[in-house]
Amino acid sequence: MKRQIMPVLCICIATLLAACRTEDIPIVETTLPPATVEVVAETVPETTLPPETEPQPTQPEHSEFYIPGVSVEDVIRYFEEVCLDAEFTYSGDASLIQKWMTPIYYTLNGTYTDEDISVLNGFVQWLNRVEGFPGMYQTEERHLSNLQIYFCDHEEMVSRMGEEFTGMDASVVFWYEMNEIYDATICYRTDLDQQLRNSVILEEIYNGLGPIQDTSLRPDSIIYAEFSQPQALTAMDELILRLLYHPQMVCGMNVGDCEAVIRQLYY
Repeated sequence: MKRQIMPVLCICIATLLAACRTEDIPIVETTLPPATVEVVAETVPETTLPPETEPQPTQPEHSEFYIPGVSVEDVIRYFEEVCLDAEFTYSGDASLIQKWMTPIYYTLNGTYTDEDISVLNGFVQWLNRVEGFPGMYQTEERHLSNLQIYFCDHEEMVSRMGEEFTGMDASVVFWYEMNEIYDATICYRTDLDQQLRNSVILEEIYNGLGPIQDTSLRPDSIIYAEFSQPQALTAMDELILRLLYHPQMVCGMNVGDCEAVIRQLYY
């Protein structure tokens, strides 16, 4: 734009001067003050470079079921051992998934301690937060109960459960139709010390939910086949129940079906 205006100004001034000379108009010289250029120093904002940091390794994304250090193969092997087999079988196919699909209402019978009830209630509260689990609740109404829990001596336990349970600390039997558990009975011996009672309370309820076979793979498990007295479920024990009661795990599924679901959910 400046390059176009300057020639035009020059032409106008020259024309004016010529006109002045022709008409003898006195020219009054004016002195303009010298142009001053104000130099404004531009302030450059300081820039702070981020401190050098080492690149952080990216962590793989896992599902809520993942346990660090435990492979999906470990989970599948453990699940198949305890959920797709049975220590005692009267009828049906124990190699298929069995679990409760309707709420469990249990009655308490016999002589039990405050700690017995505390252990039982703690387990029930955790179970009722498991996705897909139908719920477990105490009832005083015998006709509404589909799980009878007895705290009794050894003789009564054998009379209720059968001679094959002679010598055991506790026992559970459940019945199912179309692979859906609908009724169960648990007996606990009252002549055991409290620590052992705590352990077997958890163990028999756990077995009665579907994982009926005890494990030889994990000595820390609440359902370890040899003698032990764990006082709580391990992360793997909890995982098995969470997988078993997941909505994608359907009653009657076989080994191949279960493996496919576990592989999908675990990672």
